[in-house]
Amino acid sequence: MTLERRTIGEVPLIGRDDESARILHAARTYGGMAVKAAPGVGRTRLLTEAVRSLVRLGWHPHRVVTVMPTGTGFVPVESDRALAAALAEAHSGRRTVVVIDDAQWLADSTIELLARRIGSKGLFILLSVSAGRRRTPVLDGLWKDGLVDRIDLEPLTPEQSRSLMESMLRRDDEIVDSAALFAVTALSAGNLVVLRDLVTTAVERQALTVSSRVWRLASPLPVSAGLADVVRDHLAEVVALADYAAATEIADALDIVALAGSLVFGAAAAVIDPRLIEELESAGVLTVRTEHNVDRVTFATPITAQVRTEDMATLRRRRLSLTVADALDASTDGLGPRERVIAALLRIHAGVALDAQTAVEAARLSWRFVPPETTLELASAAAEAGGGFDAQLILATAESQLGLTASAQQRLDELLRRSDNDIRRATAVRACTDNMVLRLADPTRALALNASTELAIVDPGIRTQLRAQRGLMMHAIGDTAGALALLEPLMDDLEGATLISASFAVAAGATVVGRLSAAFSALARVQPGPDNPAATVLDLTRCFTIACAGNFEEASALARYRYDEAVEQFSPLQQAWFGWARGGVLLSQGHAAEAIRWCSEAYTLAGTLGQRSMEPMVACDLVRALALAGRAEEASDLIEAADLDNPASPALFGARGTRLAALGWAAAARGDVGRARELLVASAEAHAAIDHHLPALFSYVDAARCGAAAAVLAPVHSLSSLIEGDLVRTEVRMVEVLAASPGSDSSDSSVSEQSVAEQAVSVAASAEKHGLDLHAAEMYFHARNLLLRSNPRAAATAGRQGHVLTERCGHPSTPLLHGTRDAALTTRERQIATLAASGLSNRDIADAVVLSIRTVETHLNRIFGKLGISTRAELTSLRGSLLD
Repeated sequence: MTLERRTIGEVPLIGRDDESARILHAARTYGGMAVKAAPGVGRTRLLTEAVRSLVRLGWHPHRVVTVMPTGTGFVPVESDRALAAALAEAHSGRRTVVVIDDAQWLADSTIELLARRIGSKGLFILLSVSAGRRRTPVLDGLWKDGLVDRIDLEPLTPEQSRSLMESMLRRDDEIVDSAALFAVTALSAGNLVVLRDLVTTAVERQALTVSSRVWRLASPLPVSAGLADVVRDHLAEVVALADYAAATEIADALDIVALAGSLVFGAAAAVIDPRLIEELESAGVLTVRTEHNVDRVTFATPITAQVRTEDMATLRRRRLSLTVADALDASTDGLGPRERVIAALLRIHAGVALDAQTAVEAARLSWRFVPPETTLELASAAAEAGGGFDAQLILATAESQLGLTASAQQRLDELLRRSDNDIRRATAVRACTDNMVLRLADPTRALALNASTELAIVDPGIRTQLRAQRGLMMHAIGDTAGALALLEPLMDDLEGATLISASFAVAAGATVVGRLSAAFSALARVQPGPDNPAATVLDLTRCFTIACAGNFEEASALARYRYDEAVEQFSPLQQAWFGWARGGVLLSQGHAAEAIRWCSEAYTLAGTLGQRSMEPMVACDLVRALALAGRAEEASDLIEAADLDNPASPALFGARGTRLAALGWAAAARGDVGRARELLVASAEAHAAIDHHLPALFSYVDAARCGAAAAVLAPVHSLSSLIEGDLVRTEVRMVEVLAASPGSDSSDSSVSEQSVAEQAVSVAASAEKHGLDLHAAEMYFHARNLLLRSNPRAAATAGRQGHVLTERCGHPSTPLLHGTRDAALTTRERQIATLAASGLSNRDIADAVVLSIRTVETHLNRIFGKLGISTRAELTSLRGSLLD
């Protein structure tokens, strides 16, 4: 692990291109421009860039600084003098741009002076106006009269905020963990000043660190003293200008909302005057949002809540926490799961002991709304309140989620030892064995524990549950056929958590065996609620099964939905699982560069959380993605770091075959295609030996893509008869085409190159339809190579389609793609093609590039031939892929 300090330079201007262009346009057409926005949104940053651009165009800048009123009057003298000096320079004939910060504080005399001169030749006024603080009728009048243009600057969008944060942090191939992006984006709420300060402070204090090229939060985001002062000053202005409530009443309202974070309106109205809520909303401090048909009161800028909470004295915090908790309990809006969790937390923070039932319920409900650390806090309170078995079980689950797997296992072992009936004993065993298999990678111990407990159980129904748990472990150690034989007859007799575990094992096992219909049936048997952590493993399996059925778009959408949910709930383990799932889907499609981003994050999280069974499996996918991207050295480094070249590495869930496939693609990336073939065939054989028919077939297909099509054709045909789904038919046809191609050991001399090429194009179209973009590209280029001598135009068409797909995949590197860039256009051809694609006639192109019309026509004929097209409409369709 490497940690290094970084310094953050000037924040780039992101997402303000249109506004910048409007200001430059206004300098030519208006006397001025007013930029109005809430504090911190980026008015000053935008105007700074605009002034720099204007200076480059020959304008001379002047800045006028205003001051907030004190008492009942303004002090306009300094701003009047500065403005007079600027106007004098403009009068002398120099083009002058005058920037006025916080123009809402300008005195009437200053505004009148401004109004008389605005529109004068060589004078341009840039006004920065803060929204929501003071009415500015005279300034608004300048806009209505057409003397100045106006921009109402909106906060940065979440996408712009994430892009800005990445631009501040990333170097080379680094990525920023989505949980860190979400935390900063949510806390800054589009406020540029807040975002910049949060990132800078987090890096300086090492709350935001980079390890293995992934930026992650090592601790909660700190607020700098400077930013906290800005927040306090802004609130002080609001209070000073308020004529609708006393300062103490406003302070209470702000602190109540801060403690709750987001307070249902009914509860808020019970403790805060609704008129005060309305006024604070008008001032831009609070906002009322509707979520799931429920109105919630929260801060417009969430950082305000953190500052208010940190500033709150202990006794005040306790008093107001109880006030909010009582209001939530009495709310007429109904006490939903989130409110029950918040009420319980507030009572704990107020020093009030919860009863066991309330604490256990809050801990159980908390998974969806708070980070695992908070669930741990609630479960600890439940244990102290006498929550007993249930509280300890939730505590162990939270510890496991946080990567404290050894502590979780110790707690579960003690829980099992103290279990006083068969139901609790079986529940404890199930939790113990899940932790041993999924986190500690110790299935042998898990099987032994399950077997010994099964013998001691008297209740036949509970004994059936333990038999089902044994089936899950059999699948984990590679005995998938045995697991299915044990589990499938039991499914109708199972319920609750045992049915969920069995459904996962049957679905995952049936998928790798190739029985996709059985896998979908198992998944359909149970639909755990979103509050149930078991939903994670089922949806993870669902992603896998859907992708193996060839529905990559659906699988990717599900993975992304659950991933985003995990990020918003600060659930790092779920984030790792579904980040890996999405990376795996992208890898299957051939989108190596994107897969690297997702698998890198998942790999880092798995290591941080101590997920010993997950970490090497994610490493295998990451190695394959790096290899496909042509980053052979990095793939080799990861193989060494993750110990993937060690035959004694854990082999859970068929990991040996997966590991060999990763080593095979790493060899291909190094240029050792012969070794790659050997390893990929060995991978297929390792999968086939434990009846993992589907991954075995995929590894054989990979071997065929590395030149072993003839050697693997027979086992591919044998496996295909055992596997359901159209995707497999496409993969088998790919191997058949490669095996039938000239030069292959099994090629038929009576079959023409033209015929094989047509089959390759057909396979490519089928692969593209499924979303196997890389396989489709390989087949298009294979067809192109076969057609180069006999039908150059058809070869160019196939090559063009292949180029579009490799562009979509990020230009991966595989043996079938070597030498596929030779049809690229020359610089001149690309220039002419781009002009033609944009709609210019041959004459217009000739004028633009200073060539004769005949020469342009000659170039276009060559371009059409290289790209395999015959019309300008087809050329236009290639803009954004081959031409840009």
